Amino acid sequence: MNALINLAGLAVSGYSFFDVLKSQDVDTDKVIGVTVLTGSAPNAGGSIPHLAVFDENGDRIGQYKGDADGHINEDGTKTFSISPTQNGGKQASPDYLLMAMHENDALCITAIIVSGNSHQWAWTGDMAYTCDAQWYHSKRSYGSSNVPIRCAWFDADHSNGIKAKGLTIHLPSFATDDALLQQYKDKPERLCRNTRRMTFHPEIRPDDLVTFFRPPPEYTMTGAMKDPDQENDRDTNAYPDGKGKREHAREWVRRNVTAVGVSGLKNNNPDLLIVSRQSHSARELCEHPMSLGPDFVDVPEKTFCDMETGRTWPLCEEASAGPCFDLGNRQMKYPSLASSTAPGVAKFAARVKTYKSFEEW
Repeated sequence: MNALINLAGLAVSGYSFFDVLKSQDVDTDKVIGVTVLTGSAPNAGGSIPHLAVFDENGDRIGQYKGDADGHINEDGTKTFSISPTQNGGKQASPDYLLMAMHENDALCITAIIVSGNSHQWAWTGDMAYTCDAQWYHSKRSYGSSNVPIRCAWFDADHSNGIKAKGLTIHLPSFATDDALLQQYKDKPERLCRNTRRMTFHPEIRPDDLVTFFRPPPEYTMTGAMKDPDQENDRDTNAYPDGKGKREHAREWVRRNVTAVGVSGLKNNNPDLLIVSRQSHSARELCEHPMSLGPDFVDVPEKTFCDMETGRTWPLCEEASAGPCFDLGNRQMKYPSLASSTAPGVAKFAARVKTYKSFEEW
């Protein structure tokens, strides 16, 4: 469990999200609108997911059954209209969402917006970081905020080391009321270890049902939960089977590295380097047990993250004496090793990582 829970993704100003939904011309008085926003991260675009919405009693309202040939671009936005065809046609509040990948092109999602029956909710990829599911930095932000929102990884066939095939969430649990956020900060497992509130599923089918609260949660006038520990039921974060822990990630890679081409523990794109001059942290990326993506340089932080080893190195200054990352040449330097006469040191120093491409954010 992260000692310092980060709930920035819940606190993003709502209007900036919901304006995205309104711009798609969805009449949410008649249907439920669900908008999926992908990250501006490498390979964040992918297959269109299957979606289903449920009422507070766990009864399905309607669903969108995906598109085998459909695609959402990197830094893309796609809105789906879901009619109440599976509950007799009556309007109902969308209290639960099920999202399942069915095709094999992974998505890295920064936000899911759901609106209908005078209710609006927004979930963000920062929840993956908060609750130890797989994530990566993205340069996408919303409204007047200049703080980028992370994206969360999902894939049907688990290629490139991606564990979650889908997601179920209790939408009212992602309101932005300060009293509710404080309850999560006081006890993060209320958010991260509750199957009904949020679960990253390694296996899930589009026609599955959701596990729902019984009775439905009640809230105070300030937005706080009256029973904040209602049905907390897991010993692990994010995933139902404990794969949110670092040791499970290592074990998974050891079993699958040959099959899916994962390089090291956390790098699924070793030929690419990301260089950021924005509000990202290379140290945060390297130190988090469930980050997944290419090597990363944070220029303001003066730090290089080697995602294959999960280790950070300083950027080279003019007279760097120790190992450092040379941003100009985009490779590691070992000044003190190059001049050493110790056996094998020269060979180690010459083992330079190279990149076929790089992106600058």
